[in-house]
Amino acid sequence: MDIKQIIADAPPGASVKLPAGEFEGPLVISKPLRLLGQNTTIWAKRSPVIEINSNGVSIENIRAELTEGSPDEAAVVANVLAAAKDIEVLGGVRGFGAEDGYFDVPRTIELGEFAADAVNTFTLEVNVPDRTEIVCGIREVSLSPDVLNAGRNELTVTVSGISAQTYLYAEILFKTKFTRRIYLTGKPNTGTAAANGKRVYTAPERDLSHKPKAVPTVTPVTRTATDVISMESSAPDMSLPPLEMKRGQRVSMSKYIGSRFDIFFTCEKPRDYEIDPYLFLLGKDEQSLGDSGLIFFGNEHSDNGEAVFFPDDGHLAVDLSKVDFRVQKIALAYSIYAGGAQRNFSAVREPRVSIRAGAERASFNMDSLSNEATVVAMEFYLYKGEWKISAVGAGYKDGMAKLCNRYGIEVVNEQ
Repeated sequence: MDIKQIIADAPPGASVKLPAGEFEGPLVISKPLRLLGQNTTIWAKRSPVIEINSNGVSIENIRAELTEGSPDEAAVVANVLAAAKDIEVLGGVRGFGAEDGYFDVPRTIELGEFAADAVNTFTLEVNVPDRTEIVCGIREVSLSPDVLNAGRNELTVTVSGISAQTYLYAEILFKTKFTRRIYLTGKPNTGTAAANGKRVYTAPERDLSHKPKAVPTVTPVTRTATDVISMESSAPDMSLPPLEMKRGQRVSMSKYIGSRFDIFFTCEKPRDYEIDPYLFLLGKDEQSLGDSGLIFFGNEHSDNGEAVFFPDDGHLAVDLSKVDFRVQKIALAYSIYAGGAQRNFSAVREPRVSIRAGAERASFNMDSLSNEATVVAMEFYLYKGEWKISAVGAGYKDGMAKLCNRYGIEVVNEQ
């Protein structure tokens, strides 16, 4: 779907609903429009991601993500008066008054190892452009103060009562007129002393006298909803309609799916075909975390319980809040048992993956498969601290052996 064409076809003054998913920018708006996102991400390698060149423009419920370049570069640029509501940015902004200042908070706050089942405190010196509200929905983590003034601020993070069996992975929202999402990570350890005011970040000194002149901005409506992924769970926004993913589409998981979900597979196939699911827990180099990193009918549980295979109906369950800190990607594959040249997905009709968090939240129809005996259906992966899902739908005619070898697992006799 060409999101730029959608905007080009819209008449001036129209309200345009943008589709869910991730779309490459930059997006240049040169006529009055109201753009309404639906869990919509616009990304670009370089600034700007979204550029507004016309009066009468309002952008709402959109994530603008600058994937390369300096964090100071503007993701959203308004060269004229513009309104913004419920906009999340990865990068800076320009043309929005006080918001144009520096936001010096790390994308990921790494606490390292700290004492399990104890009170630990950490300090940060951060810099924010305007009055900032901090939102964290995890009872084991608190931040003080929870409202920052424009400029440099001393911030204390308190982490308490986390067992050694849990890896801390939490989202924190820094909210001005825009929202920035920060990730807090750390590993509790029974053999580590409690942290007491440990400094984990100091913002660089800034010469604020060279701050660029800002364009006046329209004050947006105050955001009231929050969305936080914690080490425990994350509930999807059930008001959003289920997403029918297309091959190659990527979607942020926090709103649509959350951190706990079930995976089901349906299709029409010959009676003698048996199709089995596989989950690979992969590190940074896309190598499995040993043989235990493969979850299937021969290994039904991962070590931390983040992935489970249910032999009764063949579905899988995933809990991202329990994922081993080394895991950067989870690959979901399906393979025809005793597949090969004579047995492949060309004989399988309507192969469909359903992702459910209570109700169905996303699905992927893997059409156009032919001589593949093994297919990578989807990938769940960490990108700059955030879990995303990608619809892949590609595979191997040689079966599971080749896929296992790709992920660093030796297979002597396939299946």
